[in-house]
Amino acid sequence: NAGMMAWGDRMLQYHGQSRVDNRYRDDVHGGIGFWTDNGGYYHYSIGANKSLGSTYEEVLPKVKEYHDSLGVPFRHWQLDSWFYPKAGPIDPGGGGAGVQNWTAMPSVFPHGMPAIQSKIGLPMVMHNRQWASKNDYLQHWADLDWYVSGSVALPKDPARFFERFFRQQNGWGLAMYEQDWMITQYLETEALHTSISLGDLWLRGMASGAAAFNRTVQYCMPLPNQVLASAALPAVTNIRASDDYSPERDQWNIGGVALLHWALGKLPFKDGFYSSTLPQVGGQSVGPELNPDREAIMAALSCAMVGPMDGIYLLNASRVMTTCRGDGLVLKPDRPATVPDECFRRRQPMCNVFETFSDLPGVGRVHYYFADDASAPLRPEEVYVAPAEASGFAVYNWYTRSLSVLQASVALDAGYEGHIYAVVAPIRLGWIFVGEADKYVTAATL
Repeated sequence: NAGMMAWGDRMLQYHGQSRVDNRYRDDVHGGIGFWTDNGGYYHYSIGANKSLGSTYEEVLPKVKEYHDSLGVPFRHWQLDSWFYPKAGPIDPGGGGAGVQNWTAMPSVFPHGMPAIQSKIGLPMVMHNRQWASKNDYLQHWADLDWYVSGSVALPKDPARFFERFFRQQNGWGLAMYEQDWMITQYLETEALHTSISLGDLWLRGMASGAAAFNRTVQYCMPLPNQVLASAALPAVTNIRASDDYSPERDQWNIGGVALLHWALGKLPFKDGFYSSTLPQVGGQSVGPELNPDREAIMAALSCAMVGPMDGIYLLNASRVMTTCRGDGLVLKPDRPATVPDECFRRRQPMCNVFETFSDLPGVGRVHYYFADDASAPLRPEEVYVAPAEASGFAVYNWYTRSLSVLQASVALDAGYEGHIYAVVAPIRLGWIFVGEADKYVTAATL
């Protein structure tokens, strides 16, 4: 971990950038949010309850009212690819044709984006994909030239394009621009394979255009070279570290990728998730999610956004609120959870053990420990404690609410989902500071 951070510091230094902590940059980065990404209830679906309405414009304000009635203070929303027109068919997961025009379809928001923003009233994360070869900008902004390859296109002057493009969203509440399908844009654009500078110009133009309007950028489905390039671009604050959410996938497991993203100064986003074990009937993905605690814990420990995606009347409010303060500000550790060095020393980098911490003045370092394998004991080295110093720490089992002194090997009872989550805190003059025991991150340093 220290080696990766030192490498990341060199990368940032090379690009003339300093390390910036974006955990609480704004309400998108710092607050719980409601997401409509692939795998979530409202991804290309408004549900089966026809009494709520026949368009997203009618349904989503009722979802917002439902959240408010529960007392869940979401501080941002995310709108995925279902809101804008594509230049051809899409598959069930949302992939397929490129964007034709990045505006709301009348069938989705009949009165446009400002109208839905006036009803939701929160900062928005908004999804975009690869540019279609027959997109409206190519057709109508005749002074801008494009590279066209098959079904995709890319502006020849990205900086000029994005400066104009980001002027188009007045009244939308757009706070974060989510650029998805980056791998598709790159692999299918021939000019990106033959030009030594176009790839950099594309990413820099996107970032500078967003920054000019006080917006940030999320990378989604990027190639490794694009992840590395983000070190030069402060507007790129986070990168999705997982596959698309699905109750059937292990996309919660981001601790290895998180080490790369955090080293480069980017928050590793786990993607949204279902907070409830209830079947999400009527949604794009029914589930059920059998391990919502694991999803919520890993989201909170990621230091990025926490984004439930449940349908109306299906949100588990208490679980969502376990990730945050009463005002919706996420309680985060000081850095994202990553695979501890001890797993690498044992040549088990896929150990499914993750560790992070909060440094508290006058108390010391409080560690958070997650292990998906309930049969494996907690060892001091996994939380960066020397075995000889183990007796100076206590282990708090988050599920059983029991305390014990740290030893060379500590067997812990798993929670109902079958994983282990524990807090390891120093013992000071016979006292143990655990923090807010009913929160996942018990000792956040806000």
